[in-house]
This record gives sequence, C-alpha cells and structure tokens, in this order.
Amino acid sequence: MPSSTALPPCPPGRNKPPFWTVSRLFRFALLANGRWKLLLVGCAGFILHQVSEALVPATIGAAVDKAISPHDAGALLWWLGALAIVFVVLALSWRIGTLATNRSFLYGSHDLRQLAVERTLHPRGMATRRAPGEIVAIASSDADRVAGLSWLIGGGLAATAGVVTSAVTLLLVSVPLGIAVLVATPVMLIVMHRLTKPLEDRSDVEQSSAARAGALATDFVTGSRPLKGLGAEEAAVTRYTAASRTSLLAGLRAVRSRSAYNGASTALSAAFLAGIAFYAAWFALQGSITVGQLVAVVGVAQFVQGPMAALGFLSVELARKRASAARIAALLEEPEAVPAPSEESTTAASGPASDPAPLPGGATAFGPAPLLELRRSEGAAAFPPFTASVGEIVGVVLPDSSQARLLVDTLGFRTPAPPGLVSIHGRDAADLDPVHVRSTIFADSHDGVLFRGSVRENVAAADTTLQERAMAAAAVGDFVSQLPEGTETVLTGHGQSLSGGQRQRLVLGRSLHQQQPVLVLHDPTTAVDTATEAVIADGLRNFPDKALVLVTTSPTLLAVCHRVVVGRVGGASETGTHRDLLASSAGYREVVGS
Repeated sequence: MPSSTALPPCPPGRNKPPFWTVSRLFRFALLANGRWKLLLVGCAGFILHQVSEALVPATIGAAVDKAISPHDAGALLWWLGALAIVFVVLALSWRIGTLATNRSFLYGSHDLRQLAVERTLHPRGMATRRAPGEIVAIASSDADRVAGLSWLIGGGLAATAGVVTSAVTLLLVSVPLGIAVLVATPVMLIVMHRLTKPLEDRSDVEQSSAARAGALATDFVTGSRPLKGLGAEEAAVTRYTAASRTSLLAGLRAVRSRSAYNGASTALSAAFLAGIAFYAAWFALQGSITVGQLVAVVGVAQFVQGPMAALGFLSVELARKRASAARIAALLEEPEAVPAPSEESTTAASGPASDPAPLPGGATAFGPAPLLELRRSEGAAAFPPFTASVGEIVGVVLPDSSQARLLVDTLGFRTPAPPGLVSIHGRDAADLDPVHVRSTIFADSHDGVLFRGSVRENVAAADTTLQERAMAAAAVGDFVSQLPEGTETVLTGHGQSLSGGQRQRLVLGRSLHQQQPVLVLHDPTTAVDTATEAVIADGLRNFPDKALVLVTTSPTLLAVCHRVVVGRVGGASETGTHRDLLASSAGYREVVGS
C-alpha cells in the first residue's frame, strides 16, 4: 500500500455550515483572481462611453448657439473639432470597456465551471445523484449567466452615468427640466423593480425544467441501444415529451412575463420622453431656452431612452442571474455521500507510520493483517465476511443484485462504509479519506462507461503503455485488431459503435490496467459469450501481484477463484472453493446455476 505521505491529500470535508451563497458566488465571479481590476477598467470604459454619448447632443446644441446662429466659421470649426474628440473618446472607451469586461466574463465563467467540476468530482461524492445533463446545464449556461454579472454591472453603471449626465445637462439648460428627470427616474425604477419578483420565480422554474429535459435527452441518447433492445422507445419518447412540454410551458410563462415587463418598461420610458420633449418645446416657444438648447434637450431626451430602458431591464437580468447562482450554490453545497471523519481520526490515519508495507503473502510489518478485510457489522448482515491478500482471487456471491452493487460501491468508497465494516491493512476504512482508500482499492461500477478518445486512452488511462497481460485477460485483441486504426481508433458516443460485449471487455481491460493492489470486478463478463468468458477467466490467473475480488454469480469466473464466499439473506454465509460449494450447497447451486 503506498505511503500516505506520497498521496495528494483529500479535499477537506464539507460537514460545515453552507459556504456558497448567491451573494458569495456573485463576489467570486466578479472579484476573485484579480478580476476586480478588469471589472474596474470595463466599468470605467463603459461609463466614459455613455458620458461621451450623452455629451454629443449637448455639443451639437452648443455649436448651434455659438457658431451656426452667429454665422461664425471659426467657432464652427472649433466645435466640429470638439465633436470629433467626443466621438474618438466614445469609440475608444467602448472598445476598452468591451475588451476588459469580456475577459472578466470569460475568466469568471471558467472559474465557476471549475467549481462545479471540482464539486462533481469531489472524492467524497454527492449524497443526491444528479443526472449528467443537469450538471452540464449548471456548469455551462448557469455559469455563463452568473459570470455575465460583469456585463450587467458595467452596463448598469454606464446607464446610470448616462442618466446623470443627461440630468445635469438638462439642469444647466433649465432647472425644471432637470428636476423632472431626477424625480421621474427613481419613480420608474421602483415601479419596474416591483414587477420583477414574479419574473425571478418563473425564470428559476424555467431553468430547472430545461435542465431536467436536457438530462432526460442525454440519458436517452446515451442509452439508445438498451432502449431499443427492451422495446422501450415509446415509453422514453412519452417521458421526454412530458418533460419537454413542462419545460416549454415554463419557458412560455417566463417569456410572457418578460414580454409584459419589457412592454411596461418601454411604455413608461416613452411616456417620460414625450413629456420631456413637450415640456422643452413649450419652454422654447416661451423664449426661456434658445434653439440650440432645444436641440440639446431633444437630443438628450432621445439618448436617455437607452439608459433608462437598460436601468429598467437591470432587475430582470439580475433576477435571472440570481436564479442561476442559486442553482450553482445548491450543487456546490450538496451534502457528501461519504461524510468526513472526525479530525482526530483523520490525523491518526494520515501519519507516515500508519502505512505498513505489504510483504509476500499479504503479511505486513505489523503482522499478518490481510490487505482487504470485510467484517461482519450490524446493518450489513447480507455482506459475507471475507479477506483478500496479494495473489488471491476471491469470489463473492450475493443472490441480491442490489446488494452486490451496494458492496462494490462501498468498497469503492462511493457509499459510506459503516465503522468496522471494511479494513485495509488492519485499519478501519471509515477513518481514512477516499483518496487513501482508492489508492489501495479500485472498484469500478458494473456499468462503467467509455469516454471520447482512442482505445489506448480509454484502456490505459493515465499510463500510455498498454499491458499485454491486461489486454490478453480482457480478450480485446480479437476485435481491436479489426478496428480501422487498431488501438488508436477514436471512440465516440461512449463507444456506441461497438457491441455491448466489446465495450464491456474494454472496461475490464481498463480495470486490469489500474495500479491499485486490490481490484474489485463486478460481473465483468455478463455481455460476452461463453468462449470469451473462459478466456477471460483464465487470464485473471496472471495477476499474482494483485488481490482480485470477483463479485459475480458466473460459474466460469468462480471456478478460478481460490475461495468463494456466499452471502445469505438472513442466514449464515458459506465459504469454500467453487467445486466444494457445488457439491455441498444446494443454495449455491441454485444461485450459480450450475
């Protein structure tokens, strides 16, 4: 067993109050890893752009009064130069703001995806199983939406700067006009904020429904072959249709709310602008303002519609981002499947002296403790006790397939092991962290999947060198040699182009390539023919440096085991060789079918 000092430490346990909240995720997306600098530059660029744009009608109005009305060509050239400078600043500030904000958005989205991936792949797992499609939706669309808060803040601050500049311009032209803008703006924003609450709720429902529909679609596409084999295509279509319909209705409700909100926002902005324009025209007719000032007021009134609409829509976008952030936070705060042990146990388990090196025959420096031991424990009576040492092949027969899966998940540390149930080198596995346990035991699930990549990358995993004994034991040579590029053939769609037996043999080959001294194989030959199964059984004898635990009811595999332990529901377990148990146990013959 490798020394714990050479292993990467398991991430700390999560048995603590919630850390990730909506507000904390917002701060992380905006400010972490130096993104606050990009945010400041982006906001400054957008603010300068809006201020410059608001100054365009004021500059034109000043040119009318100072140059065009008095027919002053020199002044006209001066004002045209000033207008050109304003446009140059306007264009450059927009470019700088866009570049900085886009970088902040991309980096923030990447970091949020990293958080989601790290939580999904955390060694202690998640207590609630989430569909792959749901996790993909959270790590992609929800992460992008939350990271887009940088655009929202930059745009909101720029819109505020535009409204303030417009109000100041109007105050300089006419105090009543400026006061009208300053009073009408907060009133409209309060009204629009009140209208966003139902939209936030519907956005959350919309995103959750879409994630569920996407998860179903991913599962059905991945399992298309088994569905066809079972003749369950119609049932799958019915389930997806129902989920898709629910998602569609939720989306339509959210769109209707958003459309109603946008309509109300546009109507309020238009009414506001019409009032300002009418008020300014009346002042011009009374001679209170000049023609240039009238031009400036009308231009500012047209310009301010954009910032006003942006401020009104700010709450809508914030509501959607809050809903996405809540979904990410729920994923990050998902309880662990394997709770963290106490600090004292962790400290005791991590010392360098707690890893006795295995000696020939499975003995250790501290005595003849087996490499792996499954003990009797209250609540796990269906698990027969057994030990496994280097060089042994141990068969485990469980009549209940669900118990077999639970045993494999427990040995693989995907399900918490009760204290005292699993022992590694004489130490309770419940006191060890998952990284430590998985450095000794490899226990893949029965439905192990293939990934996009070459056959070599799927089988050899971290090691690029294929082991001849593992390839021979998995009996993959006969069909791999017939693939277009042999072991370099790229598999797509989880290997759907291969038969079920071929995929199972590649998964078995991957398991046999693992470096852990204990390999737990769960029914590794259920999809292969009897001749191939016999080849695989014989090949498993060629691993004297491993302890193999075969959780199976296959008589061909059990025949090569040194010992077979049989679990009995509510009864005592039996132990012996396959031959002895066939001769002495009617229950064993019934389960094994031989």
